[in-house]
Amino acid sequence: MTPGQARKDALTVALNYLSSRPRSVFEVRTKLKDKGFEAVEINGVVSRLIEAGYLDDEKFAVSLVESRLRFKNWGPAKIARDLEKKGIPKETIARLLSGATVASNTAAREAARKWLKKNRLSPPLERKDTERAFRFLSSRGFPPSLIFEVIREMSRDAPQVPSDEL
Repeated sequence: MTPGQARKDALTVALNYLSSRPRSVFEVRTKLKDKGFEAVEINGVVSRLIEAGYLDDEKFAVSLVESRLRFKNWGPAKIARDLEKKGIPKETIARLLSGATVASNTAAREAARKWLKKNRLSPPLERKDTERAFRFLSSRGFPPSLIFEVIREMSRDAPQVPSDEL
């Protein structure tokens, strides 16, 4: 196989891999390496895909942050771990997530609402349910301060039983 044929094969593999959804440079490099392509071939294909606009880690990371906040209701810590696994630099992650505070707050409230509905609970929560809610929101990557705020809001928004009905 000539070097030109090898690159075309690596390019075909990369394009097929990118056809299902956007990927990071790290993911494409890993895929090509796993398929047995040499570093020289991989570098050439990745450079070509970046030049053509098929690979852009910045756009990929922005899209992933928006998607995880909006559709999965993940918090910043979980999103950061996901981006790190995909090879996005920590500086980029920190910059993108620092601007996502409002969306993160909305995601935490939506995650709590869905959790309540799934568990057929309604405020006010008993202590054990409050602890479960905290663990759930924590596992979704939300910071404790936001979790406490969301749980306080859930308790504050609970319908109050008039004292004359007690």
